Amino acid sequence: MFYINVDKLTYFCHGLTGQIAIFAQRISAMLHKRKTQKNKSLKYISILTGIILLILIGITYFHFYYSKISKSKDFSECNHIVFADAPISPSDKLNDPNEIHLVHAEKNGLRKPFTTTEDFLSKIDSLKRASALIEVTENKFYQLKTLSHSRPYLIPEAVDMLNEIGYRFQKRLAEKKYNNYRFRLTSLLRTEETQNSLSHCNHNATLHSAHLYGTTVDISYKNFYNTKTDTLESSYEAVQTLTKVLVEMRQECKFLAVRERKQSCFHITVVVCQPVSNKYSQHFSRKMAHK
Repeated sequence: MFYINVDKLTYFCHGLTGQIAIFAQRISAMLHKRKTQKNKSLKYISILTGIILLILIGITYFHFYYSKISKSKDFSECNHIVFADAPISPSDKLNDPNEIHLVHAEKNGLRKPFTTTEDFLSKIDSLKRASALIEVTENKFYQLKTLSHSRPYLIPEAVDMLNEIGYRFQKRLAEKKYNNYRFRLTSLLRTEETQNSLSHCNHNATLHSAHLYGTTVDISYKNFYNTKTDTLESSYEAVQTLTKVLVEMRQECKFLAVRERKQSCFHITVVVCQPVSNKYSQHFSRKMAHK
């Protein structure tokens, strides 16, 4: 995923501003030497000053905008224990309650859930262009189940989380020479309409679910995709390996998770790191508080 390095951007902006100022001074000095063209000089200086001001305003806006949206360099590099932007503590249990999932989902996901399928279809293209939601497709880490009550979209951080889970899962399997399995995604983004429909037939599906916000995914542990035989099959080794990866990442506060036994899946909500500017200011505050 692409990220803006705010520090480098700031350095570039300051350098550009300095060069523009030097150029303006040289032009101004040259024009002032021409005493016979005082009026013309003033006109050029006024125009040049206006251009410089517009450029500076543009640079300031650009810097401010990307400072606000800039995240950590990479999901795997962020210390979520310290810099999670909503309350969470390390745990070796996969039993986080729905209320905590919702706290993180509402803070970091869609500001307003989709009400119906029509609502989703009318807005999804603009959300994709803005990178607010990313379409999830099958890759070397996981397979996507044919979805009936959800759409294959998540916020960018949740996609990074999935890839991190997949990478660690494959690494552990390879160590045991079981790297012919991929885990399966069974549910992702839902509308209020589909969530309401599910709540009537699925005990685990509450009316207000984290799935509404694009932050949450269900990973099946009932069946795994065997890449060698092109079949779905249960695997004790794959279940144990996936569980160990999830517990490891839950201890690192990378996500919230609960094991839903009736649906044979892990219900997982991503934990998002604070923006870079907030992280460093909070870290500085902590250091000062201890002095």
